Amino acid sequence: MIPTIIYLVLRRFRRSNPEKAARIIRLIRKAGFIIFLCLVLLGISIAARSQQSRLDYLVTRKGREIGSLIFTQEQTAGKTRLKIESTIKAQVVFMFTIKAMEEATYENGIMTSSFLYRKMNGTEKLNKKTRLAGRNYVITKGNRSETFDNYPIRYNMSCLFMQEPVNFTKVYSDNFQRFLNIQQLGTHHYRIDFPDGNHNEYHYVNGVCARMEVKHGLYNLTMLLR
Repeated sequence: MIPTIIYLVLRRFRRSNPEKAARIIRLIRKAGFIIFLCLVLLGISIAARSQQSRLDYLVTRKGREIGSLIFTQEQTAGKTRLKIESTIKAQVVFMFTIKAMEEATYENGIMTSSFLYRKMNGTEKLNKKTRLAGRNYVITKGNRSETFDNYPIRYNMSCLFMQEPVNFTKVYSDNFQRFLNIQQLGTHHYRIDFPDGNHNEYHYVNGVCARMEVKHGLYNLTMLLR
């Protein structure tokens, strides 16, 4: 209704003042373009935000809260970035505080880099980086680098939080630098055994890990999705 009224007023005004009317029309067109551009940019911003996901977990031991774990996934233009941050404080023989961070980046479904970092009681225990170089992965630990022919890695341990392994029988462990078997114990229930004799169990709801059980020789932990 309002655009129609403006059009009629301008048409009458142009008959008596064609030059001024032309300038007003040009200003309206410029303003319309600016408004359109702002709407497009706003749409892009909203779309970018909608591609970010976050999962918050409560870490417990013997039914007692001892820490937290946060998983985030960010997707933009064919690239997926996974990040895990956790803090655990408990007493097993002695009191310890562990802070850990993991990151993995995928491009077009293939892992191109990953990062593992762990600190216990303020002392660095693990700092390992993996990057894709051609069709090989270069793993750096401190000043040492090794090359591994594990290409392509499409599913590593970080993926287990957001993606139920319904189409995968193996998962890549950045820590042990090898593929590990995924055993299905029941409906949406899986187990992964590690070379050190420990294992994890994962329970899924709607494709997302809702419960993870860490079975270690010295302790057992449970991570529950909040």
